[in-house]
Amino acid sequence: MRLHRLSVALLVLPLGLAMVAGPAGAKKDRRFGIEGKFLSYDQASQTFKIYVTSNRSSGFGGSVAGGKAPSDVKVRKEMTLAVQPTGSVLQRTVIKSAEGTGLDISGTQEGFSRAVRAIPVEYRVTFSIERNPKARSDPEEPAYQLKTVIIQLSPEELERRWREFAEGED
Repeated sequence: MRLHRLSVALLVLPLGLAMVAGPAGAKKDRRFGIEGKFLSYDQASQTFKIYVTSNRSSGFGGSVAGGKAPSDVKVRKEMTLAVQPTGSVLQRTVIKSAEGTGLDISGTQEGFSRAVRAIPVEYRVTFSIERNPKARSDPEEPAYQLKTVIIQLSPEELERRWREFAEGED
């Protein structure tokens, strides 16, 4: 009797794990790490325009920014990326320092816009991007969405820039 229950449990366990893991063959969107210069943010269309300087990121490893970008991410070209400025930290575009400190913890449009102003335009930053699922059904959508901007500043430089950009704001 005990052996029978153990056999049933061993047969049911893989089925339960498969249901939790999701359908066979389903895989998470892959992130890609690129470097570039921030050019502009268009709040109306919720897009960033960047100039791509490298189709891979350096100094952060694959787990933070992602692997080398596909061939349609062209170096020395401008690129438009979809952004999600609001909502859960797991869903929205995050702007942070190399040490992992997020510049906006509010999840609001105002907080995101303030963090955008801290992105340096004088030198390159790292962008972690994924394919934009909306682009599959809408050719007007950017092919990629921006998940994370990683600003490679020292803590002192970041603090100085943050104070400059936040002056006069409540």
